[in-house]
Amino acid sequence: MLSAGDPSQPPPPPLQHYLEQPVERVQKYQALLKELIRNKARNRQNCALLEQAYAVVSALPQRAENKLHVSLMENYPGTLEALGEPIRQGHFIVWEGAPGARMPWKGHNRHVFLFRNHLVICKPRRDSRTDTFSYVFRNMMKLSSIDLNDQVEGDDRAFEVWHEREDSVRKYLLQARTVIIKHSWVKEISGIQQRLALPVWRPPEFEEELADCTAELGETVKLACRVTGTPKPTVSWYKDGKPVEVDPHHILIEDPDGSCTLILDNLTGVDSGQYMCFAASAAGSASTLGKILVQVPPRFVNKVRASPFVEGEDAQLTCTIEGAPHPQIRWYKDGALLTAGNKYQMLSEPRSGLLVLVVRAAGKDDLGHYECELVNRLGSTRGGGELYMQSPVLPAREQRHREQTVAAVEVTEQATKVPKKTVIM
Repeated sequence: MLSAGDPSQPPPPPLQHYLEQPVERVQKYQALLKELIRNKARNRQNCALLEQAYAVVSALPQRAENKLHVSLMENYPGTLEALGEPIRQGHFIVWEGAPGARMPWKGHNRHVFLFRNHLVICKPRRDSRTDTFSYVFRNMMKLSSIDLNDQVEGDDRAFEVWHEREDSVRKYLLQARTVIIKHSWVKEISGIQQRLALPVWRPPEFEEELADCTAELGETVKLACRVTGTPKPTVSWYKDGKPVEVDPHHILIEDPDGSCTLILDNLTGVDSGQYMCFAASAAGSASTLGKILVQVPPRFVNKVRASPFVEGEDAQLTCTIEGAPHPQIRWYKDGALLTAGNKYQMLSEPRSGLLVLVVRAAGKDDLGHYECELVNRLGSTRGGGELYMQSPVLPAREQRHREQTVAAVEVTEQATKVPKKTVIM
């Protein structure tokens, strides 16, 4: 900071100088934007963004003045920030009374504030000792609870506000300084009321989501959720990415409160999968997922297959299975149970259902009939095939024929338990 006693430095500018600087900058921005808009218009170029910028800059002084007047409000029963940014403020002569009653001859000086949801009336007050002004809060009205009458007999500068409260109705007559000011206030209030009357769009939202469930063959399952949103969303169902078709096996129900239900009757194994309820409207979209696992007896999707091997190398028997719950797996050679160890390696991939039996360093002693047994609480099954060595002199066609013949040998012994039909809610 400059020392006041330093004669070699110019004196600091007065406070008014700093107060005028923001206003001067705004005026410079306005002039610059106006010139840019004029030049673009001459060249027939789009100047929409510049016009928006000019409107924002031009509104800054008025916004600043509105906020200044709001800051002078006293005795407001709440936080002024909750009212939001003021849209308009100005001086009116106001008469107040009950509908049908004769209005007093003389009105009162009032300062009126218009916010996005409220109309606030204050009494101006001047403090003669400090020569300052303030506004004492008198009344507040929700814009959604008032009716306007812009035609007042005998006074084209006035308009009426009818305020409906819980126990009564009050009438206010507001007289503006000019007809133009009156029409601008009426237009602004009417526009806000129209926007408030429009339905507020809300994107779809699942207040209750789908849940995973496990069921058995023949049972009935109900997948339920609840979605809300404005406008009311359209609901679609999908299984593993494909639309669910309405038929006697798939029953779709929608309730007015947004509850959505998919009922699957008499479950089969193909009903296992991931289900999605998808809700969409002009306001957006949302989805919820749920899995159904239908418990089924184990079965071979691809039969046990033994690949021919060269003596001394590893031999493999493979198959693909399914079953829920995942079955216990046992391998046999010529009826004898095999155990995993140095000689035998047993691999299982539950997601794909692939099973592999690896015979280490296979030789003639490993030839024979191998079986795979699958067991869960709903049933059991067995399948097998012959393991043989590859003959180097055997023609390729005969070799393939032998492989197919041996791979086709399967022994099946399945006892399926059929559960009683129940309903899962």
